[in-house]
Amino acid sequence: NVEDYRVGKAYSIRRDTFSKYCQDLTKGNARARSSYLAVASMQQAFPQLLSDVPLPTYLQDYGKLHLGPYMWVALKGHYEFCHFDPDDNFLVMIRGRKQVRLFGTDLSSLYPNPLGSHGKTVQSQVNCDSPDLQKFPNFANAQCEYCILEPGEMLFIPAFFWHQVNALDTGISLNMFYGDPGENSFISKMFRPPYQEHFFYWFLNIMEQNKAHTSFPKIISRLPEVVKHFFLKQWHETPTVEQVDRVVQLAMEHFKLDTLPSPILGEGKFPPVLKIRGLLHRDGNKTK
Repeated sequence: NVEDYRVGKAYSIRRDTFSKYCQDLTKGNARARSSYLAVASMQQAFPQLLSDVPLPTYLQDYGKLHLGPYMWVALKGHYEFCHFDPDDNFLVMIRGRKQVRLFGTDLSSLYPNPLGSHGKTVQSQVNCDSPDLQKFPNFANAQCEYCILEPGEMLFIPAFFWHQVNALDTGISLNMFYGDPGENSFISKMFRPPYQEHFFYWFLNIMEQNKAHTSFPKIISRLPEVVKHFFLKQWHETPTVEQVDRVVQLAMEHFKLDTLPSPILGEGKFPPVLKIRGLLHRDGNKTK
């Protein structure tokens, strides 16, 4: 369903060869119109091209790579749902053009999908090309900056900023997710405006993703340890005790817990993993 995709509710992932995907793009057939080569790891899928994709000087000198570089190949007319990512992002246009809308950190005007929605990103319920202002009246107040990204140009998209991308041509782009250098700089930034509200929503969304799973009681029982390991894995940084306590308090308030239950210990020394659910498949009609 095209509309479900445009509001980030549903998609599935198909395994295919790059050659076949390019053939579909060239033909412009139905499969090409419903497909998007997204988040293709250059290191894993195109290692022979890595030397042609040097990290930007700014990232090398003042940043720390979290994930990427990734390749994205889209057919002209592709609409990527409005969402925000939990990392700073450089988007680089190689071939073709893309229109990028940037909305900032206005949570109420962009109507995020309900907590527990699948995926690493948080998606907006609004189709920015054709917004339903009767259903989403606050979108009329959203402040939007936009640009057309040409080949050879690069755009910085801050972490937790709403953005939506349209492919104006069949084209190729690259991106890399990164953060600040150091052991705690990026996490500390997320606890300050303008990031904090979106950061907290994103974390609670992941907690809700795990609520129905059998591991959730163990996660709750060892939540301080879980939080520490989660951020170490996501951003390669170690949160302070105060930061862990603040996130634990956020979760306890959300789940209406006065105290945490006694730790449920497993066989291993590590706490249970707080998983990001729905990376490979998203069903917007599935009961959470």
